[in-house]
Amino acid sequence: MTTLHHLSLSTSQMPESRRFYDTVLSFLGYEPAMATDRLSTWHGPEPEILLFEVEGGDSAPHTLGRPGWHHAAFSVDSRDTVLAVHKAVVDGKWTVVHEPQEYPEYSEGYFAVFVEDPDGIRIEVAHIPVAP
Repeated sequence: MTTLHHLSLSTSQMPESRRFYDTVLSFLGYEPAMATDRLSTWHGPEPEILLFEVEGGDSAPHTLGRPGWHHAAFSVDSRDTVLAVHKAVVDGKWTVVHEPQEYPEYSEGYFAVFVEDPDGIRIEVAHIPVAP
């Protein structure tokens, strides 16, 4: 059996990114595990999430559509969780890319919000009651 063991991200602003991920990941069943100046981790459902301080001189925010990362999608059990993540991101003054809405082109009942962390990394939180 193959599973995704961990997802590693980089940040140019550890304290603010840690605050973002502490908030958003708490709705997804994760708990903070380690926090240093250079590394933060969260345990919960697979995969484990790791956040490293950026290395080198390039600390430009991520731009969607460039080679590399596009987004991670987390599937949740209810629309209420999608709405709670949306509210938390708005309350935290972070970026909501796409407000919570249905995406019938993906599958019946697909309901999601798309947000970005402080470095522009996009995350989708979706309730998907019918498998695509």
